[in-house]
Amino acid sequence: MRKCIVLNIVDLTPKKSKLLLRVFSEYLKVSNRTLKQLPKASSSSELHHLTYSIIKKTSFLPADIIEEARKDIWAKRKKIKGKIANASIRFNKDLFKFVKTERNNPCFKITYSPKKSFVIPVKLDKQLQRVDSFTSNGWTFDNINLLKDGRIAVVLEKEFEEPERDKRFILGIDIGSSTLAAVSIFDTKTSKVAKQLYFGRDVVLRQKKYSERRAKLQSLADKGSERAKNSLNRLKHSQENFVKTRSGQIAKEIILLAKKYEAYISIEKLKNIRGKRGRFNKQANAKINRIPYYKFKEFLKSNAEQLGVFVQEIDAYHTSKWCPHCGAVNEGHCPGNYSLYKCKECGLILNSDRKASLAIAVKSVLERTNNHSLNNLDFVLISNTKVPVNGLIRQDDAGFCKVVVQHINQPIESLPFQR
Repeated sequence: MRKCIVLNIVDLTPKKSKLLLRVFSEYLKVSNRTLKQLPKASSSSELHHLTYSIIKKTSFLPADIIEEARKDIWAKRKKIKGKIANASIRFNKDLFKFVKTERNNPCFKITYSPKKSFVIPVKLDKQLQRVDSFTSNGWTFDNINLLKDGRIAVVLEKEFEEPERDKRFILGIDIGSSTLAAVSIFDTKTSKVAKQLYFGRDVVLRQKKYSERRAKLQSLADKGSERAKNSLNRLKHSQENFVKTRSGQIAKEIILLAKKYEAYISIEKLKNIRGKRGRFNKQANAKINRIPYYKFKEFLKSNAEQLGVFVQEIDAYHTSKWCPHCGAVNEGHCPGNYSLYKCKECGLILNSDRKASLAIAVKSVLERTNNHSLNNLDFVLISNTKVPVNGLIRQDDAGFCKVVVQHINQPIESLPFQR
């Protein structure tokens, strides 16, 4: 597992600032010379043969830094447009040392050229305290990234034990535009839903307010208002901080809930969550764009790995359409009320987010029971009536298998949930 923490530095002397600028100018020159040869290369190795020997003769940078520039160019080859004007420089463990001065002040000694180095002093602030707390808990760092302003991004790493997957409880998470995360905790032993909760309704409401305020400021900024432009930048920064903070907090709450029930987590795998162009109307697209899905998922995985909770990503196929009462596959949401699900076959009406989170948990049972293959699966217990779950499985995966769900008790409410 990896974490990146950016360390602030003490103001550099004019001599060090000039040297830092020289190193970055040389790195950009190496990067752009490598970029010119990119169209001629069909692989990273071929790009190396086209550039390395020529650049090495003229550049004062170490061979490892030249190679890092080449790797960076190749990795970003599809995204680079035009000349490279900004970059960060990665130094491996052979090119830097984290040392302390005689006055016990921390600093990085960086080798920028063979047998040539300079020292960058680090500020004694909360960022350094974070690094110290991680390293005292077994985290290590073998490489750093030097930013153009002299700050240093430390890449911390730690190996964690593989969490146990065979659990009685499954925590299913449905990501939505009206609630960030709807959660169902499903008990595979009693075949009942142990708990259902909402997380992050405040995120959706706050995001909407931010969007409305940004739209007003943007209209003023388009008319030339400098004050509106400045306010827009501050608001954007405020929104990003809020979403990041709340996503992390909600992910931590869900992980602690999973720890309490000794459950593993099942979350839907959403590809192209923004949808194809023209698939949704403008209002629906605005709601979808406000969902911090990827940010939330990364926080969830990060916390889960640290606390030993297994996270399984489930194919989202029909999880919003499958009826847990009769097994029918419907359109999903009620035409007049997006928050409700109504089955056309049996008439069941219930909250769509809760139903989807349960379907995600059930689908996780299907995959886990037969080790990701459904060829030998007979049934999964969740209520008194046998209900087909074939609708949850893609035909390519299901093949000839007849999969059913046996109910013991109705798992979720049959009346609309009042929100």
